[in-house]
Amino acid sequence: MSTLREEVELQREIAREEEEVTVVEVRVTPQAPPPAVEPSSPVLARLLRMADGYRRSGAPHQAMEMYFELVESHDGTAEALLAHERIMDICEQYEREGKMRQARSLYERLL
Repeated sequence: MSTLREEVELQREIAREEEEVTVVEVRVTPQAPPPAVEPSSPVLARLLRMADGYRRSGAPHQAMEMYFELVESHDGTAEALLAHERIMDICEQYEREGKMRQARSLYERLL
């Protein structure tokens, strides 16, 4: 049998163990740099501006075809990245308007 003194000492020891803080070492690995973007060409910049013009003038299908041409044929260029953003914006607009089928079709083409 344990004495009262031993019992109290045991309770104190348990309390100290519960108060101990475990230190965890966390190592952070640096993220890879973003992929390099090829220098833009004046022609690609003009094509992007033309697609934006079609979009503003209410010809979204022509704009979309030009955006996809930039994304698919000129991957890695600044204009392709911007065209991809424009397509995503249009997809979000379609979703807000309840045009889920059109948005899904564009998303799938981007895959």
